[in-house]
Amino acid sequence: MIAMTRAEERLTLGDEDDGGPGVIMHDADFSNKHQSHYYFFYENDRDETPWKYTLLHPGKTIFISVCPTFSGRIVRGNPHENLDGTAKHNLGTWIEVAWEAQGDTTASNSTAVATRGLVTGFSRDILKAAPKAALAKKTGGSVVLGKTVGPEANQEAMKWELKMLDPLREAFIVQDIKPVIVTENGRWDLTMYAGIY
Repeated sequence: MIAMTRAEERLTLGDEDDGGPGVIMHDADFSNKHQSHYYFFYENDRDETPWKYTLLHPGKTIFISVCPTFSGRIVRGNPHENLDGTAKHNLGTWIEVAWEAQGDTTASNSTAVATRGLVTGFSRDILKAAPKAALAKKTGGSVVLGKTVGPEANQEAMKWELKMLDPLREAFIVQDIKPVIVTENGRWDLTMYAGIY
């Protein structure tokens, strides 16, 4: 018998959809249609271990259930980094979700909610043609855009994203602008496009 670590026990290949809160996830990264992708759910302030994670193949859709008070991030990654038990790797947030208003960071009290409709995000490649000063290297060696919020934010990455994206509709680039939408039934419909771990 092979013992599994606590992190490995959090793997799900899809949960039963009982109508409760959760995320309907679609993988639309067809850059290599033979490669599945890992997605990790992290609760806020618990960056060392994912709350749950999944492996999803391009073109497939699954449902991931969450508790009614879940507040955190969904990131694309790989088990070697995301299950290492440390918070040293940059989580590289792809989407932030919350079901309960807490402080000034959730969908239910953002000024962007009422003015921008029910869809947010983007699918185009903004890494391509980015200036060198806007780039950073992740622990695993992947070149990505530098982080744009928090301590040691990369100002060049922020300038590049502000040039390429509409901060009110497409991405959380600066601390005081949050492009969020509200879910009234605790469910999100999320499509993940091509990107780098």
